[in-house]
Amino acid sequence: MTSTLAFDVGATHLRSAWVDAQGAVTGRRDVDTPRGDADALALALVREARAQVEERGERPDAVGLAIAGYTDTRRGFIHCSPHMGVRGVSVGPPLHEALGVPVRLVNDVNAAAWSEASVRGCRELVAIFVGTGIGTGFVVDGHLLEGRHGMAGEGGHIIFRPGGLLGSDGDVGSYSAYLGGDALAGRARAAGLDTDGAGLVAAARDGRADARAILDDSCAAMAQLVNTLVKLFDPELLVVGGGVVEGTPELLEAARAAADPHPLGADVLAVPVEPARLGADAGLVGAAWLAHARAVRDA
Repeated sequence: MTSTLAFDVGATHLRSAWVDAQGAVTGRRDVDTPRGDADALALALVREARAQVEERGERPDAVGLAIAGYTDTRRGFIHCSPHMGVRGVSVGPPLHEALGVPVRLVNDVNAAAWSEASVRGCRELVAIFVGTGIGTGFVVDGHLLEGRHGMAGEGGHIIFRPGGLLGSDGDVGSYSAYLGGDALAGRARAAGLDTDGAGLVAAARDGRADARAILDDSCAAMAQLVNTLVKLFDPELLVVGGGVVEGTPELLEAARAAADPHPLGADVLAVPVEPARLGADAGLVGAAWLAHARAVRDA
C-alpha cells in the first residue's frame, strides 16, 4: 500500500494527513472548517488536497474522506451535515477531478470504528465516540455497517428519554441531548451554571450537587446506550472514545458497568470495554484504509 491521503472534517477543524498500511500518520495539516457554506467546503477540500500533494511531491493511491452527516458514499455526496450547517455538497467528484484517484466518503464515526476494529483484528465491534456530540459505529462479521446514508444504527439519534430534552439533532429526548460536550454545556447553562462541559465535570467532582446530578444523568444515558447496543449486536468488543470520554472517566466506568447484557450476570456473555487506541487519528486512519481497499477492489 502506498500512502493514502485522508481527511477528517469536523465542525471546527478540517484535518488532512497521509496514512500508510500500518496506520502511521504523517504530513498533518489543520485548517478551519468552512461552516454554513457548501461551495466553500468543497473548495477547501480541493485546496488542501493539492497542497498536500505539492508538499509531499507525490500523488496518493486514493483519498479517504471522513465527515459527520448523512452521505451518499457511492456518489461522494453530503446530503446534510448539521454540525457544519451544509446541505447538498458534492465532495467526491471535485477531489477525483483534482487528483485523478479514487475517493471514498465515509461517516466519521464509522471510519473510526473501522480503524479501531482493524488494529485489533476484531470482526464484531461496537464503537461509541463522545466528543462535541455522540456517534456510534459497528463492524459486523468483519464488515463495516453503513446503511443507505452512512447512518446505520446511529446511537445519538435513538430516543433515551421520551419527551425529554431537545438534542442538537432535532430529536426530543435522544441520546445526543444527554451525552457529548455540547449537551453537557447546554445543561450546565440551563441549570444556571456559568461553565462549559469540562467545567461542569470539574464542578461535579468538587461537590456541586446540581452539577453532579447532570453528570450522573449523562452516565445513566451512557449505561443504557451501551446495554442496548450490546444486546442488539452481541459484539466481541465495545470501544469507547472521544474527547469527552478522555476527560470524563466516569463515562467509561458507566459503560463497563453496563456491558453485561444478561440479567442473571452470566460472565460468558459480558462484553469487554476498552478505550479507543487511535485517539483523534481514528477517523483519518479508518478513512484511509477504506479508501485504499476500494481502490484495490476497483483496480
